[in-house]
Amino acid sequence: MAISAEHLNSIPSYRTTEPPQRTRLQQLIDTGAVYVARNLNPSQFATLQAIAALLFRPRAKQIAANLDSALAARTSEAPRNTPPPPLAFDYQLGLDELDTIARTRTGYAFAELPTDLQDAVLDLIATRDLTTRKLDLAVWLEDLHNSAAAL
Repeated sequence: MAISAEHLNSIPSYRTTEPPQRTRLQQLIDTGAVYVARNLNPSQFATLQAIAALLFRPRAKQIAANLDSALAARTSEAPRNTPPPPLAFDYQLGLDELDTIARTRTGYAFAELPTDLQDAVLDLIATRDLTTRKLDLAVWLEDLHNSAAAL
């Protein structure tokens, strides 16, 4: 059965010429109620939020968002065709290493661990009882704390 052009023209169009309505999620992002990480990947940002929830209550979400924004600003200020500043890389590397340690030892991402286990992991890192070859996580954690306090 062939459909004629007349038949197609008689079907009401549901397309509008008006711009589509903003989605609820976009509204929440635009108003600042929801923050979308600009510099960290979702796993890194989830780890950062989990650390912030332990160390910086009650402003944990705000501090995680501010740290990511600061990292994004430093990265965007770098001249073109140059690697990102070491600070941004170290934060990303530290978040990845922390998540790798948690996954290796527990089978779960750091952000998925119960808060008492997260706290224990951070305590072991702070006392240098839990280390990694790529980065001194104790110094990294202290730097993270100082950066958050400066915000």
